[in-house]
Amino acid sequence: MDSVRIDIVNAEGPLFSGDAALVIAPLREGDAGFLPGHSPLLAILRAGALRVQDANGGEQVFYVSGGFVEVQPRHVMVLADIGERAADIDEALAARAVEDAARRAEEQASKTDYAHAEAELAQAIARLSVVRRYRSRTPYSAPERTR
Repeated sequence: MDSVRIDIVNAEGPLFSGDAALVIAPLREGDAGFLPGHSPLLAILRAGALRVQDANGGEQVFYVSGGFVEVQPRHVMVLADIGERAADIDEALAARAVEDAARRAEEQASKTDYAHAEAELAQAIARLSVVRRYRSRTPYSAPERTR
């Protein structure tokens, strides 16, 4: 058992499906790696980088936010509220989203609105961080999207 099947689905539909030697997911408790044969687990995702490594050391990176990851010994299912390939994120637009979210957070008067704006800012920062950290990596040639 040298690979695990991974399926990544976002709110719009399937994003990726393939085999992986290692999956690293951003969980609420911190990043966690899943190898073939991992014990069953159900965990909540936080905003961050979902990394899928193949047997040859190639890697694909996705930005995910919200949702769950279900791990079985031979299968990892990621159900993300938001999910996109890091290579598809426009860095300039992501940076602008951080600025806009920071401005909205500063303008909020109520605690409820401020908390919502802060959560939006945290997601925008995580998305920008993913694109800046992982975009320069050369993606391996993987199967096309299942969309």
